[in-house]
Amino acid sequence: MGELFDAIRSEAAKRPNVTSTETRLEAHLGKEGWKDFQKACLDRSFSTSVICRVVKSSGFNVSYSAIQRIRVDIQKQAEQ
Repeated sequence: MGELFDAIRSEAAKRPNVTSTETRLEAHLGKEGWKDFQKACLDRSFSTSVICRVVKSSGFNVSYSAIQRIRVDIQKQAEQ
């Protein structure tokens, strides 16, 4: 293997168990905040950008794509 691959493998081996963004966000928001977040994710009148900005303003550093992924998961769960 090349040096780059070996360096990537070495770095990946050091990575601690990572808690999912969704789990960390739920803990950050608390029980009531998480319910509000889920309700907002199900309301299509709110854009993902707005939800992301509000979550960031609460002090939780998160990417747009992470919020979008969580939102899609919540919507899929609601459809079942």
